[in-house]
Amino acid sequence: MLSKLRSAYAWVLFAAIMAPLFPASWLYERLTRRRDPRGDRLRVFIARWSSLYAHATPLYRFSIEGLENLPESGPFVLVANHESTLDQLCLQLLGTAARFMAEHWIFDVPLSGPMCRRAGHIPVKVGDRASGHDAMVAAEDALREGTPVAIFPEGGLSPEELKPFKPGAFVLAQRAKAPVVPVRIVGAGRAWRRGTLVVEGRHHIRIVVLPACPPAQLAEADPATLADETRTRILAVAPAP
Repeated sequence: MLSKLRSAYAWVLFAAIMAPLFPASWLYERLTRRRDPRGDRLRVFIARWSSLYAHATPLYRFSIEGLENLPESGPFVLVANHESTLDQLCLQLLGTAARFMAEHWIFDVPLSGPMCRRAGHIPVKVGDRASGHDAMVAAEDALREGTPVAIFPEGGLSPEELKPFKPGAFVLAQRAKAPVVPVRIVGAGRAWRRGTLVVEGRHHIRIVVLPACPPAQLAEADPATLADETRTRILAVAPAP
């Protein structure tokens, strides 16, 4: 019963914090579109607003390590493991202007879908070759314009064990001559288990930003090898206590 009450409170808190974001992001986009044609400021605005929930919720305790490894400017490719739907929030806590490559159904959800489109996030239908090609083109264009991109290279959720990384993110980085920044998320899969809205206890979610792989190191490497090496680096991060 306590877990249900705690979860109900957390969901009410989530609605209270996030519901005003939808009209606020619409207004912010209208006010800044001339000065912010790429939507970078809008995405940072949404990330900071979303972070309010992370700081206020009684269900999760987030810790972030390695923020100094994020490039201060210019394009880069964030690659992270994908344990839970909470992972998008985890990456938003980093406060970057990254455009997310996300599953297409998210863009059809009322309110949040239109906000994702306004923010310039990139829909992709997993397993659909044409959709994958369009998403890669959009991501490459974003990088060439100077905007970071965030990708979950497993291609789907894997709460128990990391799946092999697909090489697309590393192909993008090579083409755009952008660094790859690996991120390890630990504990999100336990914190929000697939198929339930009830959370047992309070969970520690650890977000670790690893040192970037610079463009010069990426240039001549095989993308599949880079994917495997990056997965190994992410796996080497110790689990949450």
